[in-house]
Amino acid sequence: MINALRSEWIKLSTLTVNKVLVAVAVAFPIVITVLVAGLSDETSDFVDLNDLIAGVTLLSALLFGVVATIGMSGEFNYNTIRPTFAAQPVRLRSLTAKLTVNAVVTVVLVAALIAVCWIVGSNLADGFFPAWSIGGEPSPVRAGLLGSGLFALGVAIAGFGLGNLVRNTPAAVTLLLLWPLVIENIIGRLVFTALDLEWEKYLPFTEGMTLGFIDRGSGDEVMARFNAGVYFFAWVIGVAVLGLIRTERADA
Repeated sequence: MINALRSEWIKLSTLTVNKVLVAVAVAFPIVITVLVAGLSDETSDFVDLNDLIAGVTLLSALLFGVVATIGMSGEFNYNTIRPTFAAQPVRLRSLTAKLTVNAVVTVVLVAALIAVCWIVGSNLADGFFPAWSIGGEPSPVRAGLLGSGLFALGVAIAGFGLGNLVRNTPAAVTLLLLWPLVIENIIGRLVFTALDLEWEKYLPFTEGMTLGFIDRGSGDEVMARFNAGVYFFAWVIGVAVLGLIRTERADA
């Protein structure tokens, strides 16, 4: 398994497009946080700063998902999956290694950029805001920052699954980006609204994208944060499992 992990890390870290996407995913939230916190009055307290970070890290989450999608679908596009499976006949081991490497890289980098954004943003605003506890009590920001990181992890898992299912890089990346940004908006705002149904909270990415915000809505508009996280991950893990089943059973 160690050799499989090392192999997947080499693939991930040597591809130029991955380096560019990761650089943008890490740099963009930091730059925007510095500009907004330093040049405007919109981050007057920890809630404003949390929501700013939650908003800008949505792009980072999608970019890390694109990296995972390219890493998986590219194996089929360039037929590198065949020598991989020839060297490691147990397909699930190679696939699990790829998913693990993408998940760990996503979690580590997103956690680092959120920490940098929080430290820099709070110092540029009105002084350092405590992120973990306030007066010995849990800070409401704790759930928001964790939610932003978990959403990024979920998108990476979904990208891995779509790469296995679609097996075409342009199509898989397009589907990954259109699903949360366009498809769910069309379903929620046109279909559900036309039918007078309040079912937007059952759209997985719609719920997942709110995990990082402190004010997620009220009443029956949204699920509770924990329930929303479980629901979102049930969907993305389901996509990943379907992708694993397809690749495990189908010809490479």
